[in-house]
Amino acid sequence: MASIFFLPLFLKAQGGRVDVGKSFLNISKLNGGGTFNPGDTIEIRVTVAVKTQGSRTIIDSLQVFDQVPLKTTYIIGSMRVTTNEGIRYKGPFTEVQDADWGKNLGGNITINLGVYANGIRGGRLRSDSSRPSFYGSHCIMVACYRVRINPMTPYGDSIVFNIGSVRYRMLSPTNSVTVVSFPVRKIKLIQASNACEFGSNMSAASDSAGTFASGTTANRLAPVLFGTTYIKQNVSTNQPNDYYYAIVNNSSANGSTNVNAPMPESPATRRVFGLWDIGGDHTGASNQSQGNPPVAPGMRGGYFVLVNASYITDIAYQETLNNLCPNTYYEFSAWYRNVCPRCSCDSNGRGSSAVGFIPAPGNDSSGVRPNLSFEIDGFICYTTGDIRYDRVKPWKKFGFTFLTRGAQNMANFLIRNNSPGGGGNDWAIDDIKVAHCGPRLSMNITPTYLGCREATNIISLSDTIRHMYNSYVYYQWQVSNVGGTVWSNLFGPGTSGVGTPTLVGGYYQYITNLPPFIATYADSGKYYRVIVGTTAANLNSASCAYTDGSATMLQIITCGVVLKGNFLQFRGNLNNNGNAFLNWNTQGEEDLAHYEVESSEDGISYRSIGILPAKNMPLVSYNFTDPETFTGNKYYRLKMVGNDVRTFKYSHAVLLGKSFQTKVKLVENPFSTRIKLDAIVPADVQIRLFLFDEKGRKLKENLSNLKKGLNQIYFDNLEGIVPGIYILSAEMPNENFRFKVVKK
Repeated sequence: MASIFFLPLFLKAQGGRVDVGKSFLNISKLNGGGTFNPGDTIEIRVTVAVKTQGSRTIIDSLQVFDQVPLKTTYIIGSMRVTTNEGIRYKGPFTEVQDADWGKNLGGNITINLGVYANGIRGGRLRSDSSRPSFYGSHCIMVACYRVRINPMTPYGDSIVFNIGSVRYRMLSPTNSVTVVSFPVRKIKLIQASNACEFGSNMSAASDSAGTFASGTTANRLAPVLFGTTYIKQNVSTNQPNDYYYAIVNNSSANGSTNVNAPMPESPATRRVFGLWDIGGDHTGASNQSQGNPPVAPGMRGGYFVLVNASYITDIAYQETLNNLCPNTYYEFSAWYRNVCPRCSCDSNGRGSSAVGFIPAPGNDSSGVRPNLSFEIDGFICYTTGDIRYDRVKPWKKFGFTFLTRGAQNMANFLIRNNSPGGGGNDWAIDDIKVAHCGPRLSMNITPTYLGCREATNIISLSDTIRHMYNSYVYYQWQVSNVGGTVWSNLFGPGTSGVGTPTLVGGYYQYITNLPPFIATYADSGKYYRVIVGTTAANLNSASCAYTDGSATMLQIITCGVVLKGNFLQFRGNLNNNGNAFLNWNTQGEEDLAHYEVESSEDGISYRSIGILPAKNMPLVSYNFTDPETFTGNKYYRLKMVGNDVRTFKYSHAVLLGKSFQTKVKLVENPFSTRIKLDAIVPADVQIRLFLFDEKGRKLKENLSNLKKGLNQIYFDNLEGIVPGIYILSAEMPNENFRFKVVKK
């Protein structure tokens, strides 16, 4: 007597000999992706893969059962069987009971599959000879039909798919009956919404905020730090296999950086399977559509995940985040790349390079196109559509914005494979983002108000808040007395409140004005900014209030007295005794009192270590030896002091030591006409600066020569850059630093 097995959907029956998966494709958003909307056409697919596992697999009486979901209408003539690439293989079937493979009786769907199938019983499939064939070792068949979401279904409602199963009898290697039942799946209707237009804060996703970090080894040792049903496997000429993923900084099988290596390649040496693209990660790429170039073995490069998708709808990413803000818009997105241009296998089992291969319509030989769904708390909210192979712009961003509920602070996020595996459906993923989606804040004075100590400085600050949604209406003005690092709320009329946005150019906008005040010399160095929130509670929460990093600094200076004297040169070295020897030259000295020599261990906190009287001559040279024993690294700077002791100015700093680690630090952010950085390098080197917009387009480039030690770098001529958020990339041989900067 044959045994009967009942399996949930994601178990692989008979030790992986038969895989079954159910997926939902938004046909209305097949090109470019999108959310589910009333009136959209949904294709419901059930994939059955019969695989050879050492010996052939034979199943019989194969049937698919399903039920048309409520709130949808079945589309007549849509029931059929396709290949894993979606190419029609059998059908379309009539809906009535007759001799063909399918029927729809009162919303109850039955599709019989396989050789000898008819209108009453299911047929037979053999892994080694049945079609559609995958290289003669597997048979992959997809039963599908379409429904249309009823146009009157309201947004926020859901479509529930809670009935359905696959039944078959195993004939070889064992004799048993298996029923695979599908779990409940739900689609939520969300109004079309794109990714954040004005930027977002750092991703809350795990694994280095969804960027997977960087390293010098081609294959990252650690697996992904979130949930997935795929299994980690190092990249090589024949892996990752179906159901596996790799974390790499170069998708080449042997570390080649030749993106134009021959393809197809036989035998495979540089390209995975002789076919896959050779490329790098996406994070911080100067051209976001092209991504980063692959790095050579031993060089540091950003990691990304390379997936060889399974035959069923496996999970690529899943985690629960418990630090969300209530009633707040978030972006859920990721960047993808279809990595195989010629991975197709036709229904006869012939690959794209074989004689007699039949390409897909449009002469497409890329194979199964990746298609992924985004889920939140068990609801499918968005699908990418089919991700076509694109050699020119391979990386593509997919995602949407969503609003958390009034008391919600946690949610489960999931990205699922929506296409069957086999020939194709090989893709890369990087920069997974779950991030607070905020407005643009534009101060009327930025980044600095410069005033004279002798004058009356009436400060009138205002901030314009613009957003795609009418949400961030609560505002609070803040002040910082410690360089913009610690902020305090301002109190009094006009310092906080609720704005009333109006539509201006398609965006919700309001302006908050800080009551005018008189700034004195004691106010110099203070910073002012605005934070916003969607609710009063969010505004008072450090993690839920939003600011884009912009602020206005007050700089009140003495305009009537000008310190006379200029630094021409300041340098230093270690003498034979191991002490720091400093030398500097000046010109135009008048009415100067002295020079104070200051040192620091960290480049932040300085202390005076000596004073030299000023000579007040047109051209002067000074020398100073640090009496303290020199250990480690040390910073030095000079303070030129006037006779009134109130006026002074500093030289640039120099760094002395025996060895340094490369460091680059952003000095000023936000910026106005130029960006200033400090760089420490262990040897003379060139540094190249790039400024990119948020879409990865290169706007400016600058090349500077650095000397060993501490250097000040200026990225000038940025007056024409419009206000907004940008990416600054500082690149040296074997080193790459990236910063988010704000132009105000």
